[in-house]
Amino acid sequence: MSEPNSADFALVKIKTAAGPPAVFTLLCGIEGVTINRTAQTSERYRRDCAKPNRPGTRKLRVTGSSWSISGTGSDNIDLEEEYSDAFGVRKDYTVELYRDDGTDAGDLMGSYAGTALMTTRNQAYSQDGDSGTAEITLEGEGLLVWTAAA
Repeated sequence: MSEPNSADFALVKIKTAAGPPAVFTLLCGIEGVTINRTAQTSERYRRDCAKPNRPGTRKLRVTGSSWSISGTGSDNIDLEEEYSDAFGVRKDYTVELYRDDGTDAGDLMGSYAGTALMTTRNQAYSQDGDSGTAEITLEGEGLLVWTAAA
């Protein structure tokens, strides 16, 4: 039987010092990660010259692409300065994908890297409910580059 080679968890890190070497800080608490890619298109409709009374069919042209990363989890006040410095500012991010191999760290499968703006940072607190939750959105610029683990 063949099964997909899927990651069990992802870690989001933000570049906090240029270095060398560069320093990436784990956004500890962000546990649910979604990576989205979108192709922007323009469309046009062309009629078949042999059947001019029939509606045209759609033709798509790719005009660009974009990516974003969203994360959810627990708020972490220990990283308030890093979050505040990153909000609305271009920063370098990595998303590392791991397989659960029974160790404390997990088995690194590879990572995505790119420059993004943190456009959303939501924090929620409730004395009677799930306290201290966080949501972030990173809107990418340029390429989101995959590097497989060695």
